Amino acid sequence: MNKAIKWFLTFAVALSGLSAMAQNERTFFTVKMRNGDVITGMTEISSISFKTAYGDLAMPIRDVSAITLGINTTGVDKNQVRDLLDKVQNGALNEASSAFDRLLKMEVGIVPVVKDYLTSATYKKRENSDFSVDLLYDVLLSRFNLPKNFHTKDLLQTTGASVIEGHYDFESIGLETDYGSISVNRAKIVSITVSFKDVNNPGSGTYKLNANQHIVGNSNGGWLNTGILIRKDQSVQILASGVVNIASLSNNAYTPDGGVNGTPGPKSGEPSYGCLVFKIGESGQVVKAGDTFVGKAMNTGILYLSIFESVYNAANTGTYTVKVTANQQ
Repeated sequence: MNKAIKWFLTFAVALSGLSAMAQNERTFFTVKMRNGDVITGMTEISSISFKTAYGDLAMPIRDVSAITLGINTTGVDKNQVRDLLDKVQNGALNEASSAFDRLLKMEVGIVPVVKDYLTSATYKKRENSDFSVDLLYDVLLSRFNLPKNFHTKDLLQTTGASVIEGHYDFESIGLETDYGSISVNRAKIVSITVSFKDVNNPGSGTYKLNANQHIVGNSNGGWLNTGILIRKDQSVQILASGVVNIASLSNNAYTPDGGVNGTPGPKSGEPSYGCLVFKIGESGQVVKAGDTFVGKAMNTGILYLSIFESVYNAANTGTYTVKVTANQQ
């Protein structure tokens, strides 16, 4: 057979296999809620409508790694909120108490309005009262688990190192979960992480590790739960690519093998700074995956992925894209 024809046929078969894999893969959102809950479900969303200062974008979902939602005032009656704040600030005890309670029952979108009220030139702290705008603000931050320097814009992280500031235009997200179809309201969401899973093989999926979250040293969501159940002695393949910049390590650029600033990673099997690691089970042994891992599982449990670094810094940037395949038993 002519070599060119043979090469073409081999290439066509490979493309056919990739196409079949792509057809079987579905998009999954892992949604972190303001009450601390985490929900994972399949979505039919194929692109993200994202409004920026430079125009509107329609980002293909394959190009999106994660979205952190800011606190915006969409749907908030600002005049009503300001009127209630005036009553808390200047009203008699009963009127201030009633307005205080009404504000506490409102959604997270009122927080920027309260902050603006507090920082206005005309505001003066109310003394000797059980009800004040200062106290209301502190309670709201605690209730919604918000830092004082919260963002009002949404942050979209691409599969590269880019972070785009703007507004993700949606009211709620529909998810197909193990417990049925649910709709999650925007106001209740902190962040969304995007992954892809082969619906015909529960042991396969494509995941994105974000350096500004998925760090071993991050005690709050540092390990990405793939949802893949690995059984002892099961064959596992992990392939990874991408670049991350780790602020705690002089903002050096790392690759999944632990390579830094363009140099290859160490050959040692021990985890090194910036490399991709995994564990099986929440308390499992941390194992170096690097950019390529092929081996058998030492125990049974859910597969977790992370980037190796003991110090977490939210200023980290970049993403690793990780393909996991666990052979069916």
